[in-house]
Amino acid sequence: MTRAPAIWALGLAASALVHAAGAGALLISLAPDPLPQQPTPESSLSLQSHRIPRTAAIPQVAEGEEAFERKGKTQGLAAGSIPRSRAQPKASAADSLKPAAAKAAAAAPAQAPANRLASTAPAAAPLPNADAPQTPAPVAQPDTAPLPQTAPASQPSPQAQPQTSPLPGAAPNPQQTPAARPDAPRIKAALAFQGGAGDIDPVSLAAFQSFMQPGDAATQGDPLRDGVSGILSAVPCARLQVAFVPETATLEVRGHLPEDGLRSPVLAALQTQMGADITVSDQMRLLPRPQCGALAGISNVGLPQSTDQITNPLLLGDDAHARVLDYSGGERLFFDLTAPDYPAYVYVDYFDAGGAVLHLSPNALVPLAEAAPKTALRVGAKAAGDPGLQITVAPPFGQEIAVAFAASHPLYEGTRPLSEPAPAYLEFLRAQVAAARADHADFKGEWVYFLITTRAP
Repeated sequence: MTRAPAIWALGLAASALVHAAGAGALLISLAPDPLPQQPTPESSLSLQSHRIPRTAAIPQVAEGEEAFERKGKTQGLAAGSIPRSRAQPKASAADSLKPAAAKAAAAAPAQAPANRLASTAPAAAPLPNADAPQTPAPVAQPDTAPLPQTAPASQPSPQAQPQTSPLPGAAPNPQQTPAARPDAPRIKAALAFQGGAGDIDPVSLAAFQSFMQPGDAATQGDPLRDGVSGILSAVPCARLQVAFVPETATLEVRGHLPEDGLRSPVLAALQTQMGADITVSDQMRLLPRPQCGALAGISNVGLPQSTDQITNPLLLGDDAHARVLDYSGGERLFFDLTAPDYPAYVYVDYFDAGGAVLHLSPNALVPLAEAAPKTALRVGAKAAGDPGLQITVAPPFGQEIAVAFAASHPLYEGTRPLSEPAPAYLEFLRAQVAAARADHADFKGEWVYFLITTRAP
């Protein structure tokens, strides 16, 4: 039993030696063989230099060829008799100038001529057109004096040769006339459309030409004007009009909208049509329903509102309100307007937010009367003793409208109720206008409306 541990120890020692010998042999077999020295490539560069011969240039004097002078050949003219003739004096025909009459330029009125019922301030008066003085131009008479007859110094003989002698050359003595400076005003030249600081937007330039020269595209249609008109007419319950101001390259948007949320889309669409170099100015007001809807019935009465944009190419869209009247609570409601340029009967109505119409004129207190052309009319009473309705502004406050109808013949006899529903009254008025046109061949009329803004005091 004592020999067993010794045997195990001897076996383990022998195994360790065997493994160590195997590991050593393995390491020897895995060791890399040294690489033999490889021959390195050899390169060489051969340089050769050559001396460049240099020579100094010797300055030489340029030899010119002298041109031989030759005498010019002249050919004499044979002397002969000089033919002479006698000048007969004739009176020059004088062209008479016809006097041209100066064209008188009439001053254009400040407001659009079609809104004949536009309200005027109490102190305002229409300015008469001043005729320019016409002075005929004086007729310039030419000097038609005959030339004096001078006899020749000598009468040549047919057989005699005249003695010719050269005339001495005499230098002329010119007389210089001092330059006169014209008294002309100084103006600064500039382009009709200058645009922004950089390059001009072609869209803005096309829009400028469309407003300033609308006849150029009249035969083929004007997409820009049609596009602007389409934008204005697409807004529901609104009356919008644009006016182009060429001096400032600004497009003013006038009229009213039913709600404020439509303002930004309208301005953005118009700015796209105008380009980057034309400013779109917002002058739109708010006129909510049902007042904006009442305008549709008013326009269907059968009377024209205005014809401004027919003669003014700078306007596009429906004619909007003629004036904005502002009142505070407790104030009297009154305003002034001007009759049209023909004898007319004027009807003034007030459309409130409740859908009713109040007849300001005529009524039981203000009878119907024919107004002379372009006379000032007062609607309402300014003081307690003035004729007309005594109207005091009271709540509810907001936006309302007043409409003035003008007709060359009375539309109906008597008076209407002081207040009545607006739809029924407008339908009655439409029938009366149609009857007046049928009865009177010379019938004419028009209408205009005002925005009335009331607010708390």
